[in-house]
Amino acid sequence: MHEVSICENLVTTVLKELAQGGKGAWRLKKTRLVVGLLHQIVPESLTFAYEVLTKDTPAKGSVLEIRLVPIVARCRVCGWKGEIHDSLFVCGACSGGDLETIAGKELFVESLEVEEHDG
Repeated sequence: MHEVSICENLVTTVLKELAQGGKGAWRLKKTRLVVGLLHQIVPESLTFAYEVLTKDTPAKGSVLEIRLVPIVARCRVCGWKGEIHDSLFVCGACSGGDLETIAGKELFVESLEVEEHDG
């Protein structure tokens, strides 16, 4: 389950960002993560790992929002561009296999939603 490893890095990154706001000055409400489908991440597993790994941290109680990005490719032969839905990567127009992946590899924190608190 590679979701745990990915989530460990995510939580480390989020906590570093929170610390830059000053000790105890911010409460994290939401983490927005962009994930390309090529990573084959199971969103429910990632969400569960996030809840467990943030339990005893300043990010406790925050929500992980995942935006999935479809796999999009461009055919180098005929120029077709579109989403890939099958495990076989073939052009949707000419059925060729010479494709360039132009979306679906993303994996980054899009934003953090925080609020100031007195604590």
